[in-house]
Amino acid sequence: MRRKFRWIDLALLPFGLCVLFLLLLGKLFGLTYKQISVVFNLWVQGSLLMLSGIAPLGAMIFRICNSGVTTIYIIGVVALAFYAYLYIRGFWGLIRHYHLPFNDAFDLCVRDLKWLAKKWHTTYYIVNLLIFVLFYLMILKFNLFICNYLISH
Repeated sequence: MRRKFRWIDLALLPFGLCVLFLLLLGKLFGLTYKQISVVFNLWVQGSLLMLSGIAPLGAMIFRICNSGVTTIYIIGVVALAFYAYLYIRGFWGLIRHYHLPFNDAFDLCVRDLKWLAKKWHTTYYIVNLLIFVLFYLMILKFNLFICNYLISH
């Protein structure tokens, strides 16, 4: 009897590759899967997103240093300072929500992802891929695009 195709089957391969990557990274640093998941997915990715959210402010200040101060640039600095503040505040909230010990942080993250999967009518695997791969890369790319635009124009 042939098994019926399910869309979740497409998500299992990239999810499995992400798990394999984390297992290998954990082995390299002497960390368990739960530990490396918290360190990489929450701390490393979170801090990179925070830094990418602060970077447009730096790009705007760089632009002002090279072009001079104008009213629109001052408005841009204020707006981008608020944008950076939101990233800093978000990262601080993430760190506070998923506090140590590692097992507790990992288990809470899994619970939150399962809750989102239920709300979004999908699976834990798809939510995990959406947040830690797709949304992460999209937000990072967007912030880098802003920086590139501010520096090059």
